[in-house]
Amino acid sequence: MNLILFFNGWGMDDSILKDINIPRGYILKVVNFPYNIDINKLGIYSDIIYIGWSFGCYYLTKFICENNLISNNIIAINGNSQTIGKYGIPKKMFDLTLNTLTPETLVKFYENMGAPNFTPSRDFESIKSELQYFGDNFVPLKNIFKYIYIGENDRIIPTTKQKKFCEVENIFSTILPCEHYPFNDKNILINIIKRLNHEL
Repeated sequence: MNLILFFNGWGMDDSILKDINIPRGYILKVVNFPYNIDINKLGIYSDIIYIGWSFGCYYLTKFICENNLISNNIIAINGNSQTIGKYGIPKKMFDLTLNTLTPETLVKFYENMGAPNFTPSRDFESIKSELQYFGDNFVPLKNIFKYIYIGENDRIIPTTKQKKFCEVENIFSTILPCEHYPFNDKNILINIIKRLNHEL
């Protein structure tokens, strides 16, 4: 059996992928904040595809680096290892979002990312604490990604900055016809795995 290990974005829960189609021969494990993973339990899988989305790209980078893992199957969707700053969200914008975060502005965030009907099964304070933790502990990390998928209308992590990151790091990138939230395409994981297998 093969595994898709999916590192979720900020403020999310498993329901973000509840209707997604999974490639045959794979199972999907969604990893949410605080991204605790028992690496010893991953050895049962024949192959692992690592996918990060949004802020999950940063935490996937930490996981790969801290465990000294080597893989050609490491994919980012609308994110990278430098989520805040030159290749991500401007620091002033991140701080503004954090300092003005309310249940109402959180709903606006979901709208801006392209998922206006998403309602997480989490309380607001846990979501705000997660963002605070991210800001307090963020340090830019080296690139680990082999492939990056970029939403052509991403308003959360600007499309132009993601493209620049790929240019600088010489990463193979694919433009998706979506906003920051790409999972309105229920076959996105199937298509990514098919393309990955083709590239390999």
